[in-house]
Amino acid sequence: MKRSVPILLYHHVAPERPITPRGFEAQLRFLIDQGYRGLSISDLVGVSQGEKAVSQPAFALTFDDGYRNNWEHAFPILKKLSVPATIYLVTERVGADGFLSWADIKAMSTSGLVTFGSHTHTHRHFVRTEPYQNLEEELRQSKAIIEGQLGTPCEHLAWPWGDYESDWLPLVEKLGYLSAATTRSGANTTGSNPYEFRRINVRRESIGWLRSRLRWNQFALPAASVGLFYGWDRRIKVWWNEESPYSHG
Repeated sequence: MKRSVPILLYHHVAPERPITPRGFEAQLRFLIDQGYRGLSISDLVGVSQGEKAVSQPAFALTFDDGYRNNWEHAFPILKKLSVPATIYLVTERVGADGFLSWADIKAMSTSGLVTFGSHTHTHRHFVRTEPYQNLEEELRQSKAIIEGQLGTPCEHLAWPWGDYESDWLPLVEKLGYLSAATTRSGANTTGSNPYEFRRINVRRESIGWLRSRLRWNQFALPAASVGLFYGWDRRIKVWWNEESPYSHG
């Protein structure tokens, strides 16, 4: 059976948050003990295009928004366990209270473990009745700022709230992004569209909770089936509310 690579989505890791440093480390140790190998998002692009093979269980780790506790609490654990991760930055918020500074970001980038992608410049809530008027500028500006600060290509994007329209994807590719991450469930495997990567939002630090999600997402067929089921739920929300069905971003 063809493997799927689950992408785990985190936001905060902090003692006062649902995902504590202790719980975060326990989840990563569980993955490693179960034989999972950590992949970067760039690795996963290679998998989707058939350039890299996945012969053992694998996962990718992502963080949205760029909170300062990613540096204070998550990064030391990533270093301890040598697990790669991608952090998607809202560039307008860098240096604001509670968010990463460019010094934090540069220190993590030079470690070789953490890649930084765009989460747009302003993280505006996309409402279907009031669509973005400057989508290209949102994507172009955030990419340029990250590249200017780090001196490395910014090749990966995550949509705020995971919400997007399929006709935006050619623009993402035109601007030089190699992938875009959603918050939709589904499979990430050979032949998957790297501009529609699926992710699992990690809401709890329970190992049992994580185990149950991995059970459904380590192979392509069951992962795609789960994605189809949850996709119908979200389509109903879109039709009913005429806006984003996503409650996190």
